[in-house]
Amino acid sequence: MDKDQKKILTIVGIVEAVILVFCLTVSIIVLAKWDSALLTYESRARVNGAFIAWFQSNPTLFFIIIVLPVFIIFLIDAIYLIVYASKKPSAITADEREAIQAQAREEARKEIEAEMAAEKKPEGK
Repeated sequence: MDKDQKKILTIVGIVEAVILVFCLTVSIIVLAKWDSALLTYESRARVNGAFIAWFQSNPTLFFIIIVLPVFIIFLIDAIYLIVYASKKPSAITADEREAIQAQAREEARKEIEAEMAAEKKPEGK
């Protein structure tokens, strides 16, 4: 990965972190200051402030503006992680892979020979 890619990923990570912190903070404040006795926007705005009261009065927009971006960011990060992990080259060299395959073949051959020998033994006395 070159320096430009690292710089871009760092900037994207910082932006994601800021968005996540903002969204989670707002959602915690909205839920913590919820009072079912306050039925109108005006009463909520007087107690909680206009910003929080607006989200409390508009739950669909609260979901779309605050909650949905958090889910989308987590989904994008998961997809990126899967793609990155699948593109990353294996840490095992070709010689090591061949040695593991040879060992597996040898173990399988011994196991089959043992099974065949057990079948040939007559059961009984």
